Amino acid sequence: MQRKASLLALVLALIWGAAPSSGVRAQSSKGTGVDLMDVDLMFIGAHPDDDTGVLATLARYILDEGYKGTVITLTGGEGGGNAIGRESGPSLGLIRQEEERRSLAMVGVMAPQFIGLQDFYFTLSAEEVQKHWGDTWLCDVVRRVRLERPEVILTMWPGPGTHGEHQMAARAATIAFEKAGDPTYCGDQITREFLEPFAPAKLYYYPSDPKGTGIVTIPAGDVSRAMARTYADIRAIAASSYRSQGFDRGTRLPADPRPEVFLLVRSRVPVSEPETHLLEGALRPSGTSPAGVRLEAIPFSSDAANGADLSLSVRFVNRTAASMNKVRLNLRAPQGWTTSAQGPTEFDLVEAGQSASVLYALRPTAAVAVGVQGKIEAEYEARWNGRAVSGRNPVWLRPVAPVQAAFQPTFDIAGYRDFARETRTEWVISSLPTRLPLTMGRTGKVKVAVSNRSAEAVKAELTLIAPNGLRPLKPVTVSVPSGGSVDAILDVEVTSAALLEGKHSARLPLRVRSTTGAVTSDDTAEAYVLPSLTVPRVSAAPRIDGDLTDMLSFAHGEIGPNDVWWRRPAKDEADLSADFYIAYDARFLYVGARVRDEMVVCNIAPDDVKAQLRSDAIGITVDPSGTSRDTSTTLQAAAFPCTTAGFGARGFRDADARQGLMEDTAPGMQVASKRTQDGYDFEAAIPWAAMPKQPVQGDEIGLNIVLYDGDEKDARIGANISETGLAWAAFEWGGKQALPYLWPRVILGR
Repeated sequence: MQRKASLLALVLALIWGAAPSSGVRAQSSKGTGVDLMDVDLMFIGAHPDDDTGVLATLARYILDEGYKGTVITLTGGEGGGNAIGRESGPSLGLIRQEEERRSLAMVGVMAPQFIGLQDFYFTLSAEEVQKHWGDTWLCDVVRRVRLERPEVILTMWPGPGTHGEHQMAARAATIAFEKAGDPTYCGDQITREFLEPFAPAKLYYYPSDPKGTGIVTIPAGDVSRAMARTYADIRAIAASSYRSQGFDRGTRLPADPRPEVFLLVRSRVPVSEPETHLLEGALRPSGTSPAGVRLEAIPFSSDAANGADLSLSVRFVNRTAASMNKVRLNLRAPQGWTTSAQGPTEFDLVEAGQSASVLYALRPTAAVAVGVQGKIEAEYEARWNGRAVSGRNPVWLRPVAPVQAAFQPTFDIAGYRDFARETRTEWVISSLPTRLPLTMGRTGKVKVAVSNRSAEAVKAELTLIAPNGLRPLKPVTVSVPSGGSVDAILDVEVTSAALLEGKHSARLPLRVRSTTGAVTSDDTAEAYVLPSLTVPRVSAAPRIDGDLTDMLSFAHGEIGPNDVWWRRPAKDEADLSADFYIAYDARFLYVGARVRDEMVVCNIAPDDVKAQLRSDAIGITVDPSGTSRDTSTTLQAAAFPCTTAGFGARGFRDADARQGLMEDTAPGMQVASKRTQDGYDFEAAIPWAAMPKQPVQGDEIGLNIVLYDGDEKDARIGANISETGLAWAAFEWGGKQALPYLWPRVILGR
């Protein structure tokens, strides 16, 4: 009781104790409406709680350092789960918005804003989100950037591998960084709303690789002067406001002092090395460079061909209040690169508000390693207010061979790469290799494009370099015209040696090498090895009664304790594993499973059947076309084996275009379950008529079996007790559920 009281007192102190930074202030009689809106940094996310990765940093900058910050959230989160009640849809969205207001108030953000887009079913596809949302809302984000004028924008990861709405939030933030300063973009805001163009100084992402280039780490273990608590504690308490998402479960003080990590993607200002503060160069000095200097290296491409010139502009703007004398601009390149200025690099005087620029020819020589990004730095030196000042700002360029081979990316990787090129953030593409789905026991067709930047036609030999279990069959030689590109297909055999013991899927590195004389170039990809089955057509339909006897002759597969996609592996087979059985006829797809689960939890009420991740459950994801790009053309069935009313499966659809109870969304679907000594047996008949397409004999479909488990014996009714997720094909979270091209391949046999 004493601990609860002290925690309550701390929460109240966090809300009310920050009055000097966050209290109500009278607007200055000289200020404008834009001055009222002005902030120093802005986080842009998709859902309430997406900001939990920046709470400690916001507390540091706002509560202790006096900066102003805000959070822009695209949706109300109404499509998510609810760990504390049964409210859903718009009502849940209002609850989650209030949670975010309370959470952010504790770190000094008093006026978060919501764009009002729909949070629909879970997807990993940015393209699917764009179909739902369109494009006009991007101007809503740009409007807020022009109104609030943040020098620094923080956001999420914009590429494949995370929630599709997270990707779109990050892409919107990137577009706003790139375009808010362009008066022709969302031009009515300039001509009719009388806003001014505004170009933020720095853009940061949540990184996909926390150890890569451009990483900035902000500590959370030190103590806030304003709150007399560590920033980690403040973060934990603020995050605990997101109760509907289960963030209050397990809140402990003192909290984990893990730092908050960001990736500096774009900067228009000088950058310190190492960087220790996100506002350096923007509102704080960067080394000796005063705040107000803008310095940027702008290449015409992020790829630099060995032996060829690449044009690059160094741009300098003096936005300080005083003139700068003896300004010298330079371009620094690594060993093996040459730089040549195409005009004057020294300027006697650059007045306040004035600019200078130099065009450079940059060339990586043959000695530069192909594919290893080079750090190219714009530099300036000057005299300012009687003292010497200087600064640097890097860009990262990739040296490429005159003849370059590249794997053909999947549509989602290709779409992101196009976006990154359009927004001049393409240097981060290297952290996102393309994905190659390959099926166990088959010969995979790997597509490769070969481009020739040289002045002569060439012949290139292509070879695959693969780990054990992926066996390239033979090299391929192609002829490529000067300035042209050709496609090639290489064959690779996929064997069971690709799998680790106890796993039924794998993610492995794969490399293609192009050899032209003495010149080689490589590209890397990730091969996703998928299991497969040929399932029989049955003449007599099984009874869906929870008794697996009449399904044991069907095609058989297994899920083991190491087939993990969510959180932790199962402790052993008794903790969680399954044998499953699949067949079909003209009307139904039949799936049975013998699930081993030593503690089956039944904490879902019969009238609260949704969101299977919360408790013990089974999922069956079906792509009837076998070619779906997202879940809008799939059927994702799920069932709880029991409810608080007792054993007896309850089925529904989740994370596809028709969510809800099976009676409403998949008429004719049947499910049943029976308790067994070591878990439960489960059966389902899923009607083809409920799917977007009905396949026929000989067709290949995508199909995954997914297990959900929580072992909290006395769990509260409706509580999210998720601990482990296993699947037949198990990759990072989401792949099992929301990336149809990574689902196992199932052939409808005879």
